Amino acid sequence: MPDAKSLEILVVDDQQTMRGLARQVLKQLGIVRVSLAATGDSALDIMKTKKFDIVISDLNMPGLSGLELAEKIKAHPVFKRIPVFLATSNAYRDQATADLVEQFVAKPFSANDMRTAIEATLGKLS
Repeated sequence: MPDAKSLEILVVDDQQTMRGLARQVLKQLGIVRVSLAATGDSALDIMKTKKFDIVISDLNMPGLSGLELAEKIKAHPVFKRIPVFLATSNAYRDQATADLVEQFVAKPFSANDMRTAIEATLGKLS
């Protein structure tokens, strides 16, 4: 049972408002260790300096897409164990392939949506 306060989450989205919304939703769940990245490349750079429990990524971003980021994470010898959530509109749900993405979270997501995805992956939050 993971302690929400100890989880390290990386949110990757090119839209600042969505990064802020994700941080707010995670804070409602008691998750306060949230790092933000505006691009897939900057996410990979941040991942080299810090250990994360989950990466939550937008699908459509300039540069690396969310799926391309997930491919790089899953191909990396250290990062490959990190669950990747894809956060995008329901119209793109079919792109959340099971071999790359552990959870799909439809935008705009609620705290309950995020709790369900996190608990399905890591177990009940405490």
